[in-house]
Amino acid sequence: MKFIFTIFLFTTLIQNESDSLIGKYSYSQQHFSESLKLNSNKTFNYSVRMELFKQEINGNYVVIGDSLVLNSVPQRDKIIVDEKFKKSKKNTFRVTDKSGHLITYHLTVNTDKKEVIELRDCFDKVTINDNKIKSFQITDTKGLKSPEYTIKGTSSNYFDIRFEQIRVFESEKWIIDNKLKRIKPIGTNGEYQSYFLNKN
Repeated sequence: MKFIFTIFLFTTLIQNESDSLIGKYSYSQQHFSESLKLNSNKTFNYSVRMELFKQEINGNYVVIGDSLVLNSVPQRDKIIVDEKFKKSKKNTFRVTDKSGHLITYHLTVNTDKKEVIELRDCFDKVTINDNKIKSFQITDTKGLKSPEYTIKGTSSNYFDIRFEQIRVFESEKWIIDNKLKRIKPIGTNGEYQSYFLNKN
């Protein structure tokens, strides 16, 4: 009976701590604001505003230890790559958004020799002479970064890439500071930010 009561007490404490997180957290400065609203039904509403740019994303969350784990709903592929082989000594990359519209992007390529090649402000197609490409990553002009894509085909040298420009939360872990009622977010670059979202 004592064991059952201990489990009940532990579960109640976890539930109370989770319930105390419910509310809106935000951060703002000139030309930038970010907010996260945690609802009682384990859903969230995320919003970010920059100059000439705004996104609102919904999803589900769970609390694991001192981490807030976020997942977008609906879930989207961050990047879709169609690999092809063409008669060329160069590697060609063509990038569009999910609707097929051309975008300005930055391309980071990793070679088999552990070299990193960075091309900035690319548009439509770009070519690279190095034939031994291992992986690459796309970043748009808003700083939204794709996962690193590892090339699957041994002869692939043409990459038709569709890039998701809406931020996707996929088991993303933000740090909870319950004592100070704040949350440390991860930015579009995949790194923890220097600021906190404070509870309103």
